[in-house]
Parts: sequence; C-alpha cells; structure tokens
Amino acid sequence: MKRSLIGGICVAATFAALTAQAAETVWLSSLDFSEYKPWVGRPKIDTSVDGHTISLKGRTFEHGFGMQARHQMLVQLDGGATRFSAVVGVDDEVGNGRGSVEFRVLGDGRKLLWTSGLMHEGQEPKTVDLDVTGVKQLTLLATEGGDGGAFDHADWADAQVEVTGKPPRLLDPNAPTHAAALGPQVSIAMPDTAGAPRVNAPATTGVRPNTHFLFTIPASGERPLKFSAKHLPHGLKLDPLTGQVRGMVKKPGDYSVAVRVSNRAGKDDRTLRIVVGNALALTPPMGWNSFDNFGGTVLEAQVLEQGRYIAAHLQPFGWQYVVNDYIWYDPTGGAAPPNNKPLIMDAFGRLQPTTNRYPSAIEGKGFKPLADQIHSLGLLFGIHIMRGIPREAVAANLPIEGSSFHAPDAADTNSTCNWNHHMYGVRGATAAGQAYYDSIFRLYAAWGVDYVKVDDISSPYHKDEIEAVRKAIDKCGRSIVLSLSPGATPLAEGAHVMQQANLWRETDDFWDNWDQVEDQFSRGVEWRPYVGPGHWPDADMLPVGHIGDQCVGLSRESNFTQPEQVTLLTLWSIQASPLMVGADLTRNDPWTLALLANPEVLAIDQDSLGAAATRVAKEGEREVWTKQLADGSLAVALFNRGEQDATLVASWAELQLTGRHGVRDLWQRKDLGQFDQEFKMRLAPHGAALLRVSLTK
Repeated sequence: MKRSLIGGICVAATFAALTAQAAETVWLSSLDFSEYKPWVGRPKIDTSVDGHTISLKGRTFEHGFGMQARHQMLVQLDGGATRFSAVVGVDDEVGNGRGSVEFRVLGDGRKLLWTSGLMHEGQEPKTVDLDVTGVKQLTLLATEGGDGGAFDHADWADAQVEVTGKPPRLLDPNAPTHAAALGPQVSIAMPDTAGAPRVNAPATTGVRPNTHFLFTIPASGERPLKFSAKHLPHGLKLDPLTGQVRGMVKKPGDYSVAVRVSNRAGKDDRTLRIVVGNALALTPPMGWNSFDNFGGTVLEAQVLEQGRYIAAHLQPFGWQYVVNDYIWYDPTGGAAPPNNKPLIMDAFGRLQPTTNRYPSAIEGKGFKPLADQIHSLGLLFGIHIMRGIPREAVAANLPIEGSSFHAPDAADTNSTCNWNHHMYGVRGATAAGQAYYDSIFRLYAAWGVDYVKVDDISSPYHKDEIEAVRKAIDKCGRSIVLSLSPGATPLAEGAHVMQQANLWRETDDFWDNWDQVEDQFSRGVEWRPYVGPGHWPDADMLPVGHIGDQCVGLSRESNFTQPEQVTLLTLWSIQASPLMVGADLTRNDPWTLALLANPEVLAIDQDSLGAAATRVAKEGEREVWTKQLADGSLAVALFNRGEQDATLVASWAELQLTGRHGVRDLWQRKDLGQFDQEFKMRLAPHGAALLRVSLTK
C-alpha cells in the first residue's frame, strides 16, 4: 500500500514536470485570419503590406504579418501563454524615412504592457519580449503618427507566443463581447420628448446676403409645437407648424429675433440671432455623414432614411446637416480595375450622381431632387468631393463650362491622390483652374447644396486650390459651408486655413480607437488659437452607434465603452469641434440617442461666444478643461484618461474663481449644489464629466 502511494506520487510529479516543460512556440501568423477584419485593410500573412518579404532596415523575416497602421489585433490566450515576443518597425518598402507608427501591447483590455514610441522607416527595429503569464487577452496596436496613414506599413515580424495551455486564437475586434455593451455602464439623462417646450442651441446662424436661407428652430417637448417670431428680417417667413424659417435677406445686418415655442404644457422664449453677411458656420456644424457606416456605396433611399430620423429625433436638439460622402459619381462604389466603370459626368467634366444609387438624378437632374427632399425636412444638404478634375475629363479634352478653357488647361497631371485615382489636381492659381472650380460650384449651388467637404486638399496642404475653392464659393450665389479634409492639416497653415475654410481636419480619419482619443487632447491645445465663429478645427466624425456595414472594419456597434463615448462627446464639445455622426442612426439604442440628444451638452459645443477651451490642469492621466460661455458661466470638463477609477478635482484657483458657486452636471442635467474652493467627482477609467459652473456667488 505504501509502495503504491509513493509510486503514484512519483508518476504525478513526473507528468506535471513534463507538462510544465512542454511549452510550444506558436507563430501568430499561423493563426486563422479568415474572419479577422481590422479597421484598415487586412493583414498580410508572412509578408509586408505590399506583399514583399518583411524587411526592417535590411533585416528580413520569414514569419510575421504586415498591416496598414491604425489596426488592432486581439489574441485570446486564456492564461495559457508565458511569453510574447516580436520585432516591430515600419517596413523598408515605403522608403525615404516615410511612415510614422507607434506599436503598443496591452494586456486584458487596456493595461499597457509595452510601447515602441514613434517609429519611422529606416530606424532600427525594436524587439518586444514580455512575460504574459496569466494574461487572458493580448491586444496588439499599431497607431499612425498623425501625418496620414499612406506609408504606415507596420510589421510585427517574428510575432510569437510561448504556450503551455490552450492554443491562442484571434478574436473579432468588433464582436459584441468586446464592445461598449459589456464595458462599464454610464447613466446619462434621457432626451426631453414630453412636457413643456424648450428652445435649444444653436441660437446663432449666418447667411450671405441675397442667398437662400433655411433654419429650423430647434425645440424639444411634447408635439405638436407652435412656433412664432417677432422682428424677423425682411424677406424671411416662419412656418408656425414646423419652425422652419425660409427666404432671402438682401440687407446685411445682425438681427435679433424673438422666438416663442408653445404647446399645451407651456412655452419657452429665446432670442435667435441671424447674421446676414460673409460669415457662415457661426457655431460648429452638426449633422450626419454617410461614410462611417455606408462608405462609398450609400443609396439615395438610405440618405433619406437617415434624414427622416434626424428630423424626428435629432433636429429638435440642433442637428442640421445631412452629408452624402464619398464617390457618389462612381457606379461601382470604388471597385478596382477591371471591375470599375467610367465615372458619371456631364459634357463639361462635372461629376454627377450615379443613377443606379440615386434614381432621382435621372435626366441630368443631379442632386437637386435629393436636396429638395432633405430641405423639405427642414435640414441642410451636403456632399463630399475629391480635390481636382476627373482624369477622364482631361483624357477626353472636355470643355470647362462658362469659359473658353478645356480640362487639360486646368489639370495638373503631376498632382494626384495616393489613395484615390479618379482625379488630377487643378492648377488653382491659373485662370483655367479657377474657371473649373467656378463651374462645379455653380452646379452645386443650382442643386441646392449647403455644405461641401473637399477631400485630399488639406494633407498635403494645397494652398492654391484651397484659395480657388474659396473664391468659387464666394461667387456661386449660395451660402455653402466649406469643410477641408483629410488631416492632419499642417498647424503652420492655421492662420491661412481659418481665413479660407469653415472647418478643417486636425487629424487623419478618426475611428473607435482609444489611442486616437488620447491624441485629440494634445491637438486641442495646439489648435486652440484658431477656434472661433466661422472657423473651427475639426476633430473628425463621431464613431458611435452602429458603424462599419460597408466601410472600415466589420459591421459593429462602436468599440468605445460608454465612458469613452461620454469622453468623446465631452472633449469634442468643450473644444468646439464640429459634430458629425457617421452611424446608421435608425439602429440607435436609447442610450446612444441620449448621448447625441442632450441639449445641455450640445449647448457647450454650440455656444454663441465661440470661445476656445483651455486646459487648466494636467496631473498624470487626469485633466481639467474650461471655457467661457456667452451667458457668463463656465463650462468645465473633467477627464480620467487612466485605467483605474479616479477622483477628479476642479480647483477654484485653477478656474480663477473665489467664493461659492453653483455646479450643474450636464450629462445628468442636474444641479449638484453650491461649492467652495473646489469640486470633486469620481470617474470611471476613460470617463469624463461636463459641468456648468455659475459665476453668480
């Protein structure tokens, strides 16, 4: 009996020792990538992005994967791995020191295990070698350095894990198990859709003299509502049932209009300021853009569906624009050769909406029927265009409408976009180049376009073409807001761009990636001198709600947790960024609608003073921002950028206050009381609070 027990113990010990020593090396490139879809592109297994052998400063690697930067890879380890290692860098194939990538490794969600710092092509590659014992999930991130992602070919060479337990597997980064639904929950106030009316921001709007004006008074409360106004400028009329103000004002001026909205539960009176002059976008534009969910394949019916949702659910809180984004003139939605087809254009080389997606554009009607339908909802209509003139128009030597020039006279065939091959640049400083831009903006004005986003123009910064576009808008006969894209717009051009555009991108395309939120804190500081009515640095679209059906990454609910989404809206609002949401709005859940329809939060973004925000405190991962508001109060934003719950303190000394002051929580729409010397609040990781501090003691 004793001998049998000893023998059993020896066998068990021997088996345990063998098991402990049986570590297996698993190349990450050997995992199943078939269902893996990152935000940008697909990983190239054991090759670079362009399909070459992985090469980092002349050193080649047989294993690994190459991927366009701004990607995230989730590897499920289940605690069965002991080490992770890789060699990282920007692949030699981009050359000339181009590309800027930062590599990061996180454990079990958001615990930073390692970072490379910013890397460029030609630098010595860096080795990461980590003890991952007990780590259940490993996240590999490669983020772009803020100068555009065209050359950010990120290599994870020889990426491997040492495994003693379950084999590793890739996770879908967009699956519901990794989305906001299972993260920390945040309680925010629901929209006011019943009770007495409330007139919401914006309370200021601009229009050019002798151009069409449309503004729908934003008002929430129980329907039906009745609208009335006193002192409207001559030429404008108010529809008392819809709140739509339409018409044309000839005389420049600054008009104060007394607005009243009433229903059976009560009434609300506000002053609407209408400025007739040269300035538009006197508050940051707010609206919907088709790109984040529908990409380059959005249909007319889908645009109208989103417009109807905005009119019913978001316009009462100030949302105004419906913007049809990318390649609406391409019948294939951006297909590569040989599956592409000729672009749709008129006899003057001016692009037209393709009728297989926009049936109302038949017989050369262009976007006018769609714009008319959006306008009937009380909303404004916008489009996206690429910088330049169609290559097909140049090849066909088409005439430029309204001039004696032809397309080749305007084209700069040496100026092209490296991610879209439809256009040549335009020689903006020439008469022919100006004539072409004049011709397309006359067309957009005739269609009834209110907002134009010009892409491939601000990074790199095409100064002559920006000025040509500005001149074309100024003489087109319509009030058109000008947005420039992509970023990062060079900070050195801030003084120039604020004179030319109403909004311009601070950064490259923004997605549901916390690292990019982190980046926006510093960009808000850098662009602060250029914030003001009529000229707004643009932090890019809000990837909240349901996105990705036909765009970057998988179809998904936003990867941001609820605290991160509150931080996103808080940061954009305190910094007075334009607010453009790219989701399929019809799939909003109640929490997402509440996120987008909080009138007190949106009032901070839409404040008529247009003051820039100031970061008054930064201690580690905790920040306090503030900005002056038109009514004399202060907006104060508290941010916890860290990975643990934290108490944030707004010090009266830092806010330059003395005595007792009232504090209101805008996300809860609740007064918190009177406070002396400071205000404290506990915040979740990556969470935020937005407060209004009364300056009346």
